[in-house]
Amino acid sequence: MTTENTYKKLPTMWNYLYPFQGEGALTDAEQRAHKFLTATQAQQNGKKALYVHIPFCDTICTFCPFIRSTHYQDKLQPYVDALAKELQMVGNTEYIKGFELSSIYFGGGTPSVLSPEQIEQLGNVINANFRLAADCEWSFEVEAKSATEDKFKAMAAIGVNRISFGVQTFDPAYRKMFNLTASSEEIQRTRDLGEKYFKAHNMDLLYQLPGQTLEQLEQDLYHAKQLATTSVDAYPLEYLVTSKGFLNMIKSGKIEMPPNAVDKVALQQFAVDYLRTNGYDQTYVYTFTRQDAAYKSFKFGETIYGRYEDEYIGCGLSAASSLSGLAHNNHVELDAYVAAINEGKLPIRTAHEYHAKERALIFFPKVMRISTEYLNTLGLDPFYFETLTRFETMGLITRDGSDLVMTEEGKKWYLNMMIDLIPAEQRVYYDRYVDRTQQDRQWFEDSNLISLS
Repeated sequence: MTTENTYKKLPTMWNYLYPFQGEGALTDAEQRAHKFLTATQAQQNGKKALYVHIPFCDTICTFCPFIRSTHYQDKLQPYVDALAKELQMVGNTEYIKGFELSSIYFGGGTPSVLSPEQIEQLGNVINANFRLAADCEWSFEVEAKSATEDKFKAMAAIGVNRISFGVQTFDPAYRKMFNLTASSEEIQRTRDLGEKYFKAHNMDLLYQLPGQTLEQLEQDLYHAKQLATTSVDAYPLEYLVTSKGFLNMIKSGKIEMPPNAVDKVALQQFAVDYLRTNGYDQTYVYTFTRQDAAYKSFKFGETIYGRYEDEYIGCGLSAASSLSGLAHNNHVELDAYVAAINEGKLPIRTAHEYHAKERALIFFPKVMRISTEYLNTLGLDPFYFETLTRFETMGLITRDGSDLVMTEEGKKWYLNMMIDLIPAEQRVYYDRYVDRTQQDRQWFEDSNLISLS
């Protein structure tokens, strides 16, 4: 049974960017963002990152909810040309000219659908229009089928030094279920080429899969260990935000139900224990880095889950940005995105002016450590300190000098803690999004922890 030191249920949705965008975000979004970006402003002293979105895939994973499409061959070069124009526009705004990028991340979709020439085209635009730190971390998401050596050479030539690729699962039955079509030989080749050309290579692994047992998860983790990428991102599958088609297959009985909440907690703890006892350090709550890896950082993750002063600008279809005082998102429809750029406008759909001083605290459960000295400089509402005191009383966090750190018990409940830290004025938007998504997908998963000991 549950005790006073644990939660009674798991949250419904937990994977979000912060701050949320509230009322008025659609009103005059491009004009407001343009005014912010073109004004000369004092630069915040934090990490700076660029995110670039490539919304095309060769095949669509059945669970994937992201902005992406197949049959992209006729759309790809026009999109790359528009993206290059956006990068040039954004890089030359007064605000972004003050950035020195500590990280760049190409995500998707599948950025490795780009040809070597397109990779070089975008890389040259970035190098010409942004200032990169000497030790800039440049990550590129790839898919094993399209991760060819000529593309890796083009990536390395523009400055890419880290790749990430989604294996998700090695289990043949789950790979068929998820439409994961890369062969084991292609996965191994991608890892080996990653080691040849870059200082770091990361793989993504999903767990809490429909009907998944501890034995099945152990096999996945064993194969991940054998692949020996420099890091593994192990994510629980967040069912509410998967595709409608995938959820409909579960509801119709074509796919097994998700593990119950108690089993989800057990699977999570098993994954953590397995990786930490097999040569990996838990660098962040999702990320496990090989103890002998020469490069152990993930600067882009440190930025998007970082402090108020840590900022990122997103370019590409549906890309999100979080600046110190403004969050905005690009158009989600390809035609609207390209049309805006061809009109010489920033392709921004929503914008929300909000000074998220508390951002580091919101993501504290993910990064697992935060400085109390930093928190005391922010003038935060007492709500946050009361919540932290409650966490400490519950044994979820402890003190390490002037830092607060997650305990092993806390890491078990990081999902709940992230929701508890959302302030009331932002919690309204979170709750509204969850309710709207549940109604849209007609997905109401039982998340009660009825028998956890």
